[in-house]
Amino acid sequence: MPTSLTSAPQGRKRSRLACETCRELKRKCDGAQPCGTCVRFEYDCSYERTPSHKRRKENGVNPGSATAGPASKSASASATTSLRSLEANSGAAFLRKLALRLDPKNAPRMDSFAWNAFLGSRKTAQTPTSRLITDMLSPNDMRSLAAVYFKKVHPIYGFIDRAHIEQQIEIRWATTIDGQMDEAVLCGIAALGCLFSQVEPSIVESDLVESARFRLEQSISDTPTAASITAWVLRVVYLRAAETHHMAWMASCILMHMVEAAGLHSEPSNESVLPLPLEQIDPEIRRRLLAVSQHLNIWTSFDMGRSRVLLCNATTIRPSPQEGDLTDEVMDLLPFSAELDPAKSHDASELECALLSILKRVHSSPPSILAQCNLTLCLCRRLQSMNACFTGTILEQILALTSKGIQAAQAILDDRAPWHHMANVPFQIVCVLLAMDTVQSIAQLKDAMQCLSNVAAVYNTEATREAMNTASLLILLHQRWKEKCAADLSSLLKLYPVVSHQDTPNEAPSQQPDDMRWLNNLAIDISSLNYTDFNRILFPEMLQNTFDVA
Repeated sequence: MPTSLTSAPQGRKRSRLACETCRELKRKCDGAQPCGTCVRFEYDCSYERTPSHKRRKENGVNPGSATAGPASKSASASATTSLRSLEANSGAAFLRKLALRLDPKNAPRMDSFAWNAFLGSRKTAQTPTSRLITDMLSPNDMRSLAAVYFKKVHPIYGFIDRAHIEQQIEIRWATTIDGQMDEAVLCGIAALGCLFSQVEPSIVESDLVESARFRLEQSISDTPTAASITAWVLRVVYLRAAETHHMAWMASCILMHMVEAAGLHSEPSNESVLPLPLEQIDPEIRRRLLAVSQHLNIWTSFDMGRSRVLLCNATTIRPSPQEGDLTDEVMDLLPFSAELDPAKSHDASELECALLSILKRVHSSPPSILAQCNLTLCLCRRLQSMNACFTGTILEQILALTSKGIQAAQAILDDRAPWHHMANVPFQIVCVLLAMDTVQSIAQLKDAMQCLSNVAAVYNTEATREAMNTASLLILLHQRWKEKCAADLSSLLKLYPVVSHQDTPNEAPSQQPDDMRWLNNLAIDISSLNYTDFNRILFPEMLQNTFDVA
């Protein structure tokens, strides 16, 4: 990634020559042309030589030597583009910029609104403790929770051999031997079984999560095995659905390093001198563990604008399709997600092609549809950060998918399966619809808000209530902005009203040029125009950044 994003802080940097906008607003300026601040906030960027520069020139000092050369300007532009991509990848940063555009004074702070339905609140009053799983659950309890896991989680993240787990359950309750990693795997499965079957948290669920954490962190310096990697994946899946962003991101980064240390990230080859994995593991399970780990790390990183873990020589072989399993369907999105890395430079046409490819895909289950919708929203944010707008067929396709995403979120809510996208996707849909600002997008806001309200009614947490309130605040800010624009236009029309033929004094008819006759009927036709039509009439040059497909 660019060094400006990964290097340690080096203190505040300020260019010796600030642009006029930054000087007027008293903002930091990097001296580039245009500067990063002006690019980010879409200001006009211009420089004016001050008297001090003139004096330096008269004394034989070239003021141009203080400005950035071609190489540094190129690096600055690249850093600016990378920052813009980083912010657009993050739904939280996109929300913040959208709110600042609408009302800088009342814009909500940047936060992980609706990142999941709990954000760390899924706890009981009792402090969780690490215990043996046999002290927490009976064999029948474990079988029931495992059945929930394999019904709701495994079809989307299928990286566990069910027959092996069922065998492990029988062995564990028949003996007193506590295999650390096998125990952590069973605790992870049971914890997710609780999460996906119980609306309210239980003491047992908290203790299961704590027991898995204790065993994993206790063995973190040991050579990782397939069992320990499996337990780490289960932990990250749970944290992504129930805990804070920072905790989930840290765990996902540890997981990626564990995968690499175990050698599960690359295809075994006798042509390489690098050591092969010490443990034999089924190639399909290995690829699934890697794919799910990458998927979780990429999106926990993107969502809050943080770095992801890149593994050298990682396999590009995707999981194979299996009957009743949709892991391959979700993981087929992985190459598109990886291409959105802020370190990679893409122009609008490349992002448009990726968007069209995602829109054409057919996903068959609600969690898989939400993953497709989440990636689409990210691509829309990236394109909108380039001042692109959507019209015609592509706009219809985007809105069709967001409508499908809202229905999918409602479906998993009805199933009491609180996947992390259950609240996140409807919330991000609200943000993107407001940014699109078309008649069609505004009309879909009601469905998104109703879904978000339903989530908050069932999972009544501070996170869902705050997400609902923030979404309402965004709509209010958008309404006020529209009302101000309408008031300004109304004032103009009072000063310069439209004059009809009936109000025109009788006088000799004048010969009108043919190319001016359209003006007489403009007032009649204007009511049928939408925002897109106005853009086509008033700003035809913007069509070069408008995506429309036949």
